[in-house]
Parts: sequence; structure tokens; C-alpha cells
Amino acid sequence: MGHTTAIRSSAGVALALLATVQPLFGDDPENTDWPLLGNAHEMQHHADLSQINTDTVGRLGLAWWVDLPTVKGLVGNPLIQDGRIFQSGAGSVIYANDLRTGEVLWTFDPRPGAGDGSFLAAYGLFVNRGVALHDDLVIVGTGDCRLVAVDQATGAQRWEARGCEQGNNQTITGAPRVGGGLVFTGNSCGDSGASRGHVDAFDAATGRHAWRFYTVPGDPSKPPESDLYRMAAATWGDGWYERSRGCGSVWDAMVYDPRSERLYIGVGGPSPLDPTARGANAGDELFTNSVVALDAKTGEYVWHFKQNPGDGWNFEPAVGLMLASVPDVDGQRRVVISVPKDGFVYVLDADTGEFLSGRNYVPANWASGLDEEGRPIYLPEARYWEQPDGRAVVLPGGMGGHNWEALAFDPDKHVVFIPVATMPSLYEASAGDGMMGDLGVTFDGEYGSKGDPDWEAFGELVAWDPVLQTEVWRARHALPMNGGALHTAGGLVFQGLAEGYLVAYDAATGERLWSASAGGTVRSAPSTVMADGKQYIVVASGNVATSIGATGFTSYSSVPRSRSRPRLLAFALDGSAPAPPWAEIPHIPAPPTARLDATLASAGKDIFVAYGCDGCHGHGGVAVWETLDLRVRPPANLQYLQTVLGGALAARGMPVFEMADDTAEALRAYLVNLAWDAHEAQDEASGD
Repeated sequence: MGHTTAIRSSAGVALALLATVQPLFGDDPENTDWPLLGNAHEMQHHADLSQINTDTVGRLGLAWWVDLPTVKGLVGNPLIQDGRIFQSGAGSVIYANDLRTGEVLWTFDPRPGAGDGSFLAAYGLFVNRGVALHDDLVIVGTGDCRLVAVDQATGAQRWEARGCEQGNNQTITGAPRVGGGLVFTGNSCGDSGASRGHVDAFDAATGRHAWRFYTVPGDPSKPPESDLYRMAAATWGDGWYERSRGCGSVWDAMVYDPRSERLYIGVGGPSPLDPTARGANAGDELFTNSVVALDAKTGEYVWHFKQNPGDGWNFEPAVGLMLASVPDVDGQRRVVISVPKDGFVYVLDADTGEFLSGRNYVPANWASGLDEEGRPIYLPEARYWEQPDGRAVVLPGGMGGHNWEALAFDPDKHVVFIPVATMPSLYEASAGDGMMGDLGVTFDGEYGSKGDPDWEAFGELVAWDPVLQTEVWRARHALPMNGGALHTAGGLVFQGLAEGYLVAYDAATGERLWSASAGGTVRSAPSTVMADGKQYIVVASGNVATSIGATGFTSYSSVPRSRSRPRLLAFALDGSAPAPPWAEIPHIPAPPTARLDATLASAGKDIFVAYGCDGCHGHGGVAVWETLDLRVRPPANLQYLQTVLGGALAARGMPVFEMADDTAEALRAYLVNLAWDAHEAQDEASGD
């Protein structure tokens, strides 16, 4: 194990021991809000409410539930203000519901265009992870690169601004952040390397653009904007720009600190993924795979911390950032806690970016630990690009030990609660040309289900002390991809599960104290507020169609009956509403076409993955919403398939693909045989 620096002194230990005393359950306020993502700027997903606690949680019941007017499930953290619940879903549609009854008050559709025909444009149109609130506004990012603000009371549009350039292979899928009168947004390049990553700030009241910070240098044939980018360009190696524009997406992780007026961002990785396909003799490839601190008012660079030089696994810190105050020699220290995809917890000084400590909370076979500067001590067996056959099984897998699912934090005991996915992935260097859009590698994220006894796929909720860098407890789940976490002063941690349940754990021990059916998969984090003296736990459930990872790994993120229509649920003490229904499992009819050649179908399976079809249609064609289930309606003939691939459904978000007839026929063979497999398995299960 590499170097781990403890930042808790003996005095700090004493403080921590005092903090382990269970807090007294006092009187909660009559009414509270959850106005910010994570309930506060620090992104801790914590609430100082204790009406629902370890003693009373057994009385928790469903107060109400309501189906939402969409077919694609919601994954964002519900925001709550003045008795209204605000969320966003596919198409960046905003939904406003009454907190006390669940009644839909209004919906707003920003009506993004059909995109530019690319996969990323189609992807961005149905993926959205939440909204921001500012004064009387709700602000959402759209798949076609806009920010749109609407009135909280009426849903009427107030302003619109452009956060990235459509046609530049960028899209906005994450929730904006607000602070200091500004709204901040990043964007995604879909790991294509076809664009230059950036984060932008706008006046939250008017939408006027305030500043832009680029996460990577620009065209080296042109003068750099500043010495900062001259320095960054020197870290990219020779010939990098011919193969990539850098990317470095800020697609999720952003934290605003009102104390320092800084914005902390987690920057995504470089592309292509295979390091040998990027610049020769590259260094840190700044500022990809870095936590970066910016002056929130101006966008000026303050400091950065590089996590994973030469990354070949997409172990980016574009997820999992929070701020916290923790015990230190001098009393308390303000820190940035980063829980990226790579399976480690990093603690950084918020003022300087100094690395304080880091350790893996899950098995990690790519690094034995971190050195004194927080850099990984690499293990050679996981470096697939250096293996004779170009292959390696890696933990954590390509989706990360932790992804975008919300972390939670106990500010008294200084414990972070991490939704964990153990998904061993087989990486294999591809034979591509290494140019933009070619990742240079393929990975099988379901290798843990292939029967190899040395590898297993499952999920966990891990309670971790980031100060001592030690495990407190862990609770295991059957499926890897579950929901975000919520911690309360009642000594509870809530998390939703892929199978469609909301669960409450004792925050001190990990004991499972309560669970209830949500009638659908829960990927969002719950929120909790008081209304008229009653504490509510509010959460969204349903299919996971607005999460690209969940649709790509359908069997890891849901079960057939949890792929229900989206709904909003509220739980309270002594709630007695009936549980919502589960989804109806679709009947798979016999395909109108006979089975096709098995060898051809096997090649078609690789094409299905290589073209990103599983991103919308689900892994193995198991879609999370019925209208796109290709097992129900496989293409009847090559002509029909080529018509669809050529743009017949582009207006409905289907990307345009240029595909040779023999390639398309292999894809069709895979889909037809897949439908037959599902139909026959269904008949066997029913005894027909």
C-alpha cells in the first residue's frame, strides 16, 4: 500500500470521539427547504432533521406517490423550495410538484432541437441529472447546449443562454450549480476528444455570460491565451492535437464555496483512452483528470491537483466532489474530498490544493496506493496497452468504483457515504486509427458476470472516514448500480436500490433498519424537508432511461419489474398510502423472421456495442422503456434497418449512422437472434 497521510492529531481524535455520541433529537423547524443540489453548497447531501430517526424509522410509510408525465425515468436530486418540488428529465423538461400532495403544478419543455445527427447529440437529448434554483428561478441545462431559466411559480421562461456549441460534439447533461449570483455549467464531449472542454459562468438573474475557463490548451499552431495554457500545452506531448482536441469535460462535479468564493471542478479524462494513441512523451495532459480551483467571480485559475497521469482507464474525477471541515492539528481544516472513478478517496486542502491523504476504499488492481504527492503507484498487470495481447481485467471497472451517484456526509462524525459499484472490466486495445472519436480501446463492463471465479460484480454502500482513511462499515447489494445517498441528523442514511426499494441504514453501524417499495428503480438521491411540522423523504423512481450508464448495463441497474414509469414519492411517519405498482414485464412475441447465421450475429453483437447502440437500447437489447425494446420489434429486413440508420427517425433523436450493407446485416442478425433468445426464454419460464 502506498503512502497515506493522516491529518487528525491527538486533539482531533478526541474531538472525533466526542462527535461519535449520538446527537439528541431536538425539535425540528416547522418548514425547511432543499434549495441546492446536496442541500448546501458543500454538496454533502446532509440534513439537520431528526423527526425520522433510528427510533422512529419503523413508523415510516408512504405519504403519497404520483406518476409523472414522461416515459423516461428521473435521476436528479429533487430540489424543494416554498412547498414546490423541482426536477428535470429527458429532453430537459422541468417538473414542478406540490410538496404536500404530489400534484403536478406545471411542466416546462425547453424543446431542444433534434441535434446534429451525432450519437452525442441524441444522447444529450434524453440524459439530464437535475436543475438549480436561484431566487425565484429554476435553471436547467439542455442536450443542445443551452441554459434555460423559468419562473418557479408559473414555469414561464425568463431567459436563455448558450453554454456550449452545438455541432462541436458537446452536450449538457449535468445539473447547473449556483453561487455568488452566478450559475455555473460544464458540458460533455462524450470522451470523443473532438472538442476543447470548458466550464462557464452566467449571471443567474439575467443569463448574461460572465466567463469561460478552458480545461485544456488550444490549437498549438496559435498563440496560447495565457502563460497558464502555455504551461498546460507543454504537458501534452508531441502530435497530440492531430489526435485529440483534449476533451477534459466538466460533465458533473462542481462545488461552489461561499467562504472563499471559489468554484472547484472535477475535470474528465483525455481521449483517446489508450495512452499510446495520444501525444508522444506526454506528461500530465493538463488539466484533464484533475481537481481544479477557480476564482468563482472571474474564472481565473487558482490551483490544480492531478490525480492520474497517463490514465488509460477513464478513472476521472469528473464525479464525486464535496467540501467539508474536518479535525486537524490546529482545530479544523477546510478540505475538498474527491471520490472519483478510480476507487480512492482523496483529501485536499481547499485553500492550496495540497494533497493530505488518500486510500482505496475498494479493491484496486491498477495501483498499489498513492505516493507522498498523491500520485498512483501503478501496477503493471492492469496496463492493457503494455500487455502482449493488449488485454487486462481491471478493478474498479470502466464505469468506476463510484460514478455520479450522490455522496453523503456526516458533518459531526466526519464520515462519507459512498455508493459503490464493483464491476470488473475487461479492457482490450482496439485496432482503430487513434483519431478523434476513436477511444483506442474497448471494455467489457459485464466481465464480472461471465463466470470467472476470480471476478464478481455487485454493489455496496460504504461508510468511510476520510480523515483516518479507514472503513467504518459497508453494506452489500446484489446489483452494482444503485442510487445516491442521504444522511440525516436522525442517525440515518437513505439509499435507493436498483431492484426498486428505498432503504434506511443506521449511519453508525450500517444495520438495515427499514425498507419500502418504490415501485421502480431509484438512481437519484433522496431529499428531506419539513412541511407544517412533518418531515418528508422525497425521492424519484422508475426506469433509468435518463442515465446512459444504466441503459448500457441494464441488468446491473434494474430488474424487469423495476423498469416502471417515472414517479415521485414522499415518505413520512405514519404514512399509509398504498404502494405504487411495479412495471408490467413486456411480452416478447416470436419474431417474424427466422433465426439468422450465428457467426454473423456474433459479429453483429460487437457492432451493436461499437456503435453505441446499447446507450439507448440497453445492454443486450434490454431497453429500460418499452418503446425502444428491440427484442419486441427487431428489424424485419436490411432495407428497413438501413432506412432507420440513415436518418428516418432523426427527428425523434435517433443518430444517423453510415453503415455498409454487410455491417448492417450483421447487426440485423444479432437483433433478430436476440429477439428469438428472449422469446424462447420467456416461453420456457412460463412452461409453454
